[in-house]
Amino acid sequence: MTGLRDLLASAAQNAAAGRVDDALAKYRGVLKRSPALAEVHYNVGVLLARKGEPAAAEKSLGEALRLKPSWPQAHLALGHLYFRQARYADAERAFVRAATLSPGSIEALFNLATSRDRQRRWGDALPSLKEARQIAPDNEEIWFALRGHLLLFHRDEEAFDDFRRFEPNAALSARIVAAGLLSARIAPGTDYETKYLPLALDWPYQRGEGAYAAVTVAQAQYFDVTREQLLRIYQAHDRVRQAERGSIADFAAPPRTAEAAGRPIRIGYLSADFRSHVMGRLMLEVVRRHDTERFAVHAYSLAVREIEDDVTAQFRGCCAGFHRLDDVDDARAARLIADDGIDILVDLMGHSGSSRPTILLYKPAPVIITHLGNHGAIGLRQVDFKLTDAHADLPDAHRYQIEAPLALDGCVLPFRRVAAAPETPVTRADVGLAPEAPVFGVFVSLLKLSPRCLALWKRILDAVPGSVLAFSPTRTTQHALYRRRVESFGIAAERIAFIPWALDDALDRARYRLVDVVLDTLPYTGGDTSAAALDMGVPVVTRVGERQAERMTYSLLAHLGVTTTVAHSDDEYLAIACRLARDRPWRDAIAAEIAAALPRSGLADADRYTRSLETAYERALALKARAPA
Repeated sequence: MTGLRDLLASAAQNAAAGRVDDALAKYRGVLKRSPALAEVHYNVGVLLARKGEPAAAEKSLGEALRLKPSWPQAHLALGHLYFRQARYADAERAFVRAATLSPGSIEALFNLATSRDRQRRWGDALPSLKEARQIAPDNEEIWFALRGHLLLFHRDEEAFDDFRRFEPNAALSARIVAAGLLSARIAPGTDYETKYLPLALDWPYQRGEGAYAAVTVAQAQYFDVTREQLLRIYQAHDRVRQAERGSIADFAAPPRTAEAAGRPIRIGYLSADFRSHVMGRLMLEVVRRHDTERFAVHAYSLAVREIEDDVTAQFRGCCAGFHRLDDVDDARAARLIADDGIDILVDLMGHSGSSRPTILLYKPAPVIITHLGNHGAIGLRQVDFKLTDAHADLPDAHRYQIEAPLALDGCVLPFRRVAAAPETPVTRADVGLAPEAPVFGVFVSLLKLSPRCLALWKRILDAVPGSVLAFSPTRTTQHALYRRRVESFGIAAERIAFIPWALDDALDRARYRLVDVVLDTLPYTGGDTSAAALDMGVPVVTRVGERQAERMTYSLLAHLGVTTTVAHSDDEYLAIACRLARDRPWRDAIAAEIAAALPRSGLADADRYTRSLETAYERALALKARAPA
């Protein structure tokens, strides 16, 4: 027995010191003398796994479990071994067994959820995460994982309520600050914005926190921040991302013009929305119109395959290549793009949901352009250009972003006309609207409901008796969140109505027949929502500012040639909105002007828009090819 104890002690010392082979030799010596020691088989299995010998490790762990089948730790070790081999179903079974044998095991529950995630069974992961959350209410990793799953399933209110429970005892971190900022527009009032916006803008982001800096870059566009503040967060995001990239060289070869390449320019579009989504439908009209003699188009899809649809199939049919990137990491995705020899990669996501800006960090194409995803830049030196136009940005925009502005000769936003359904999906009476009530349409997400916006809308409602704000969330489950947010700014419940969103192009266009005026949000103005209103001849009141996010509806109206409803101050916005509500002849005249101007403006000419994009792409490639190395 003394000899065994000495061997075990020596083996443990060698293992602790990292001398794996010496430790294994000692443990094997023990097993020669006492082969029924399950703990020693377990230790051998763990060391073999550390050595990179999975088959031998599995055999040893299996022997440990044969001898001691109800040992949770051995099931956990086997689960981790399977997980590292991407044997996620086997890992799940091992973690289920561990969790059953040790009901309070956070490690078993959390890894069970992770193994189900890897099998793309995100809904099945929720119960074990909720159970782990109850057992360890102060564990940030578990809280954050549960939060991500709740948001994935659009359970925003549940995620916010859980954050409110977690927040009081949590130490401030980049993760907590990002969650607080994301909660600012779910919460009633201004407390979360007041607390977390300054923290997010000035947080000392470190390597490994690039994703949280990216949250601030994305969210800041929706808040009343200056261009100087935006530039600082762009720079902070870029600094952290470059640290995360380290010394890895650019993946792309130097840029070459079409003449130098001797072949069509290869354009890659990067998006999670090659599907029945507003951006997917807009870009499908562009992609199918590209000049195939001059351009070869490749689509790189970030979306999970489970949400592909008939629009996805149409993209596949009109692209030279369609590539799914949902099951590869960012570096591998960038390498696949580079290996395709893409000349210009056009990111269509920005920092919107499902975006993966780290792919761009590896410079997978000699020219990278960002477009459409949101009304702002990405904040990465690897991204060469941000598409814009003569109205969407001020002439000095280049001073306040990392990417260079690349102006189209028309409107930067594509404009897709849709024939509205002959009948509206509901009547005014169906949604509680009085026949003569002035109805202000505000078909926007909660994220756009800023304090300044809601305060201004309250002033309008106070000035126009009987008027109503009509929202149209994508899900009826959001109605309570909208009411809570809007009522917290003093807007009475009876001044709020909800018009159903049918998720059908023709029916959703027809919704606009129920509204008299569309109130644009501020500071983040509309894009496709403003275009849809104009397509239906509904006047849109917008407040133009300095940032691109504050100028997109203005760009649409300027290119349309109808700028009567453009305000340059909050008071002017108020005055225009009130006059439109009260003065029916003036409102009708503007509606008629919109309807007459739209066909001749060229805004909805998809061929013209595509040619404008192609010209900009060629200009960008030429600029980069001439630039010094």
